[in-house]
Amino acid sequence: MIYFYLIATVLIFLAARKLLSPVKSPLANPLLVSILFFIGLFSFTPLVYQDYATANFPFIWLLEPAVVALSIPLFCQIQQIKQQFKAIMVSCSFGVVIAISTCISIALLLTDDKVLLLSLLPKSVTSPIAMAVAYETGGLASLAAAVVIAVGLLGALGGFSLLKFCKITNPQAQGLAMGCSAHAIGTAKAMEVGNEQGAFSSLALVISGILTAVLAPFFAWFIGIMTTI
Repeated sequence: MIYFYLIATVLIFLAARKLLSPVKSPLANPLLVSILFFIGLFSFTPLVYQDYATANFPFIWLLEPAVVALSIPLFCQIQQIKQQFKAIMVSCSFGVVIAISTCISIALLLTDDKVLLLSLLPKSVTSPIAMAVAYETGGLASLAAAVVIAVGLLGALGGFSLLKFCKITNPQAQGLAMGCSAHAIGTAKAMEVGNEQGAFSSLALVISGILTAVLAPFFAWFIGIMTTI
């Protein structure tokens, strides 16, 4: 059964990518379609999700090396990155602070569940970092991972459309926006659009992850105060 789940995961994703490649809609995302397929599969069949998760552990393990591999387009654009490093750092710093602040502020209007709020805190960084941050601050790593995937999918589906609507056409700015807000999934989408977007998105992903890990204790302290008032 383990091999069945492993093979099924790969085949469903490849089939979705092949079938959706001619479709231009942002909703034609093979990752989204694959997720919906397996949600339906486990909802309407006796198959057990826990067995599927256990069988696919090798893919979970490969997530971290995959993130490291994002350094390849980063290296290809290293000269441009060096020239604008200060601007990149400022942009990513503001992006991280605004992303966390707005998320927590809106969530505080809806709930005072401290665990939920702490799990939402690292929503815009890649899964390994988000899970570690959530665990260290008292949130749920599994919930943080689910939120990260949802945020990444939203960014991949509508990120470039929103940037186009806002008249943001600079490829470097597009890449930074995608990496800072939609982490690895958004970066994968940025790479499809262009090498420059992919490189700057990879850089933003790394910087945002580091800054989120550094700032997380402060925001966790703030959440602790707000949930006790």
